[in-house]
Amino acid sequence: MSVELREALGKIIESGYQLSADAFDYLKTLDRDILQDTVRRVLLFANSSEKDVVILDRIFFQKVIERSREKSKVKGFITGKSLGRPLASEYEGQIQVLNNQPPEPSGDLKGFIDYFRSRFKKIEGIFRKRIDMKDVVTIGIAQKMPLKSKMKVIGMVTTKRASGPRLFIELEDPEDSITVMTSDSETVRKGLTILQDQVICVDAVKFKHDLLIANDFIWPDIPSHSPRRSEIPMCVAFLADLHIGSKLFQKKIFNRFIRWMNLEVGRPESRKMAARVKYVIITGDLVDGIGVYPNHMDELEIKDIREQYETAALILSELPNYVEIIIIPGNHDPVRKSLPQPPISKQYAERIHNDDRIHLLGNPSHLLINGVEVYISHGKALEEVLSRIPGMNFHNPEVGIELLLRCRHVAPTYGTSIPIAPEKVDRLVIESTPDIIQMGHIHVYGYRRYKGTTIIASGSWQEQTSFQKRVNLSPTIGIAPIVDLQTHNIAPLDFTKSY
Repeated sequence: MSVELREALGKIIESGYQLSADAFDYLKTLDRDILQDTVRRVLLFANSSEKDVVILDRIFFQKVIERSREKSKVKGFITGKSLGRPLASEYEGQIQVLNNQPPEPSGDLKGFIDYFRSRFKKIEGIFRKRIDMKDVVTIGIAQKMPLKSKMKVIGMVTTKRASGPRLFIELEDPEDSITVMTSDSETVRKGLTILQDQVICVDAVKFKHDLLIANDFIWPDIPSHSPRRSEIPMCVAFLADLHIGSKLFQKKIFNRFIRWMNLEVGRPESRKMAARVKYVIITGDLVDGIGVYPNHMDELEIKDIREQYETAALILSELPNYVEIIIIPGNHDPVRKSLPQPPISKQYAERIHNDDRIHLLGNPSHLLINGVEVYISHGKALEEVLSRIPGMNFHNPEVGIELLLRCRHVAPTYGTSIPIAPEKVDRLVIESTPDIIQMGHIHVYGYRRYKGTTIIASGSWQEQTSFQKRVNLSPTIGIAPIVDLQTHNIAPLDFTKSY
């Protein structure tokens, strides 16, 4: 018995299946080059099967191989220009990466100064383009103005503290600093949602040389706009947090999504939508990783990071061959934890890198897809926002995404549990107005519209973890939000239900 065959048998037994005699004879006829790949595909199919599979026989192996061959052909559905072809298969993908600025790392003190100066300059530029900001002055000029002067000042928040009914905020710009105080209940309420290191504008009255009384706090925000639209009705599936490799990864539920994408299941109208899905976006945590949290190994089904990506590649290969797949990393993927994160490397995910349909990008990424501006980020900073801002919670992550959009920054607060890389340029500023913004990480689905932008908080494909049980968080499992790029209508399809 060859080493390859022995390894294949061990993998089958380790996965809890029995092998019939005719299947064993069949395995011996396979070339060594395809043996391991065939076994992986068979186990993947068995694990995600709606029926309980115990014994793997020759017919089962042959059925899986035949199914894989069929997947390489375009499945028919009368929606495209040609009879029997999905509409999405009739068009080439149109993906343009807008944030191509290379990183400029700097680990010394000057690097940190450059980083915050870059943030301030970018967001100050966003403010100064607004019509209502023509009278903005610097902090230095504000300090020289007469008492009781009205003014608007832009600054970065260094500290925020409440004292009784009053709220004090320390602001600084590249040259000076000043204290801002307010006691008006509505302004205090608004001020409590301000994040440390956030760049804001204050509409204020001068009270002392170094003290302003705030009438209002103004966010950089996005303008109201009409979203750009695709000329053709292409759709995008916005996914996140698959966590392949975890014992809690919902194989059968995700397999329903795969089958729906291949037009094998679903009501006629639903399948017409599936035929228009040209893009699948996965915003982080494609795999569960290794040693991400204490006792993590106990919750893993696959305990090798490369094997997790091998399995992920096989799962994604089941998607129709005309679909473009965009993947960015999350905190479970093997990239640096500091934002912004580079793409998942070939070192761990060679098979995924070799798939021409898959685009591996950094976190965050800013894209133009069929003419529609899409901003995607894993969303790690949502932990800080949802836990610290009054009135917010983990059950409505889309509200936290809206706040970050209003801040025009993916992770405003420096030095918390969300590390930010010291770079000369802050690449986490949301510099333009996206038509769609998506984040994951919280494992709870949510959706809203804000000033013409569609906000999507993607749910998970992983069952409730031990950590989520401790914090009483119930994940939203198996919902795939499908967005029509022409109409911007969104359909959250629930794959926990049978089709």
